[in-house]
Amino acid sequence: MKISISALTLFCLLNPIFSIAGEIGPPPIVTVTSQTDTHNRAYAGLKWTLNEGIKPQAVLGFRHSRTESNGDTDGGDISISAKFIDGFQLGKLRAKYFNGKENTQGEIGAGYDFINGLFAGVGVHAPYSNLGIDLLPTAKDKIEPYFQLDTIKRNNKPAYISAPVC
Repeated sequence: MKISISALTLFCLLNPIFSIAGEIGPPPIVTVTSQTDTHNRAYAGLKWTLNEGIKPQAVLGFRHSRTESNGDTDGGDISISAKFIDGFQLGKLRAKYFNGKENTQGEIGAGYDFINGLFAGVGVHAPYSNLGIDLLPTAKDKIEPYFQLDTIKRNNKPAYISAPVC
């Protein structure tokens, strides 16, 4: 809702005159302001890579996000994965940017695979889950789809704040 400065000034000047004359003045003008919440969360998860069978990898990460009153959400994520069944082996160190709404965000990222070298990927994150595809230019299987279950819940939207202008 946009209000021109001249109309706002006129309202503020005339409102006391209407009150003195015993008349009911125009209704008060209310401004609505969007708020932003910042969320910083450490998380853990299990990730299954389609080309690697049913044995999951452990994932530890940190996610920083901003959510506005209308639900717009964006931020960054950094994580590391490791195989832990049949011996410990580091998997991927990953950094991502995400953007979307409070429930679902599209992701784009890149990182280092400790076995195959550099990679890039895209994905979608929903509460407690992540679905994505990594592209590994130097690996035999150049595309790795994956599914992840994690402890990242949805972001809560902050409430709009309304206040009278005068």
